[in-house]
Amino acid sequence: MKKLKSILLIEDDEITNFLNQTVIEETGIAEEVIVALNGMEGLSYLQGLQSPEAFPSLILLDINMPVLDGFSFIEEYKRLPLVEETSTKIVVLSTSGNASDINQMRSLGITTSLLKPLKESDFRKVVAEL
Repeated sequence: MKKLKSILLIEDDEITNFLNQTVIEETGIAEEVIVALNGMEGLSYLQGLQSPEAFPSLILLDINMPVLDGFSFIEEYKRLPLVEETSTKIVVLSTSGNASDINQMRSLGITTSLLKPLKESDFRKVVAEL
């Protein structure tokens, strides 16, 4: 399985972050896991990157967060100057299969979602499709 340079995990729940980080680290798939506690923190991190190559290979994104939710994050992310040159994939993390959330996610161009907390088998499958 390929090794990813970095993963940006955007999730406001610290326990879920711990569980997700544990799964990611146990797979050995990512060299680095960066954690942001809301969409604004994630966006600020990305805005500080100087080149498309510095962007994470994968963003795991919660939808329901304070400050800047996942849908708003995606809209702002698409406006970042370097995004067009990156190969970053966004995967939504969710606790439900709410049809309106899924439709909104698809309208923003996000086609993959995973239930949280992450399961190793689901995570490996997503990484294999990158």
